[in-house]
Amino acid sequence: MSENMDPQRANEKIIADELSKISFKEREEAYEDIHGVSDQGKETSELIESSLGQMQHYLKSLSDKYAYDVAESLSKDYVTDRGLRLKFLRASLFDPKEAASRMAGYFRHKLDLFGWEKLVKNITFEDLGEDSMEAISQGMMHQILPSRDTQGRAVICGSHRLFHDQVVRYKDPVKTLTKAFWYVFTSVADDEETQKKGFVFVSYAIDSGHPSDATRRAAAQSCAIIGRSLPARATAVHFCLDSQEEAALWRVMILSSPTYTRVRIRTHYGSHNETKFRLMSFGVPINDFPFLERGEVKKANHFKWIERRKRKEEYLRTRSLPKNAIDIPSRVDVILGRGTPFNSHPGNKRLHEIVADHYDEYDRETRVGKTKLAEMIVVMVHEYGGKFMKLDDECGMWIELASLDARNKVAHSFRRKRGFAVKGPEAVKVATGEDCGCDNKRLRASRTKLDMAS
Repeated sequence: MSENMDPQRANEKIIADELSKISFKEREEAYEDIHGVSDQGKETSELIESSLGQMQHYLKSLSDKYAYDVAESLSKDYVTDRGLRLKFLRASLFDPKEAASRMAGYFRHKLDLFGWEKLVKNITFEDLGEDSMEAISQGMMHQILPSRDTQGRAVICGSHRLFHDQVVRYKDPVKTLTKAFWYVFTSVADDEETQKKGFVFVSYAIDSGHPSDATRRAAAQSCAIIGRSLPARATAVHFCLDSQEEAALWRVMILSSPTYTRVRIRTHYGSHNETKFRLMSFGVPINDFPFLERGEVKKANHFKWIERRKRKEEYLRTRSLPKNAIDIPSRVDVILGRGTPFNSHPGNKRLHEIVADHYDEYDRETRVGKTKLAEMIVVMVHEYGGKFMKLDDECGMWIELASLDARNKVAHSFRRKRGFAVKGPEAVKVATGEDCGCDNKRLRASRTKLDMAS
């Protein structure tokens, strides 16, 4: 590689060279993952049982598994838990040997970070220690977005500015940050859909300043520790940069990544708006993007996520989670709530379109006919894989509504459309969430104007 080549081009050349070394099928899979259009193969009971058996065989034959053996001596039920092992198999694309190695590394790093007292328990927010809890509360470095990408994957965003501003405050920044990263990434792996589809990682370094060499080393060490041992798989990685220094730093990260991750990395060099639109073309939900111009970071959704995690962990102390409870609704789910975040949710917008298509029919029907039509639409949503979900304040998770409540939600959508329809097209636009790009202030002003006109 030429010494005169700028860091951005050097990064692109590394990825291009790596792509040239893999098969056509592997390249296609990488491209589909990057652009959020891949179709993951379905799991079968035979595949799961066979892989679990082979994974156990490889775990027994591993040489570097001291922490795993300690964990097994403390609680065999914990280390042999089917759900836990299935996470590692999914993260390894059902490669039993890799899953065994990843699980052994998981316990090794967990022992180093939290000690043997917490080795066979799920790490909670309170287990992190004061510094790591503060790091997460500051939104540093990672936030899990409240919506999924176009493929239905969870999205984790990292802010370099917050990282640079806060890292100097800690006595042991590497351990503090690694524990914080560990918590966020294991949290996202709790979700079954994310286990199956993987997650998207966006590293945002626009207007982030220039960190010291010590800070760079801290970031590199933390990323290296968590990269290969957690029960989660990054299926797309985006580095957003505006400086040659940051591009040079991420070349080290690219080179240290395994082949599977390296060919799924894309670097975006430019301004805030330029990189944001590039991310949108890769299916990242920009409406929930936490970064603003000049390096500012939105934290409202992140604070809500922390509170939901705390409620979930408190709930699990005494009870099991409700059946089918999930952390992040899918793109085809209908979610209950008010305001732009709910109206702009893809599943809600799809329901609004169905309601609009059947509005005239609904308006002509008798009361019994209206009920049957609402029930038919509920079935339609279920047939394309959607569910009607509501956030449960007690456990902090989204749970599926009963059939009657789902039908009432559809009926409410019809009544709401009728109310807005008489106020003109602008009101319908707001009601259906089509104007989701405007802020809350504009929405309130629009609604006030319509109310005054009526």
